[in-house]
Amino acid sequence: MNYKYIDNLAKQVGGSLRLTALIISRSRQIVKKAPILIETNIDDPVQIAFLELMQGKIRLNEGGAPPPQVSEQKKIEKLLGTPEKSEA
Repeated sequence: MNYKYIDNLAKQVGGSLRLTALIISRSRQIVKKAPILIETNIDDPVQIAFLELMQGKIRLNEGGAPPPQVSEQKKIEKLLGTPEKSEA
């Protein structure tokens, strides 16, 4: 198997963990009798999912809004503990 191609696929979907999650998710769909999107004589759902991804038949669904952004001040406060209230 060409590992450079796997690395490129991982970069396309946002990393190796996302690639793994995508292939596992699609494999589960195939096991539950979802239609196969490519023509193949392979029976292994993981290999089928990988081939579908390589051919661009499936892609990662982000599933919603991007994660909330945390301001720098909140990051600093979290690192230091609770913010101190100034005496006025």
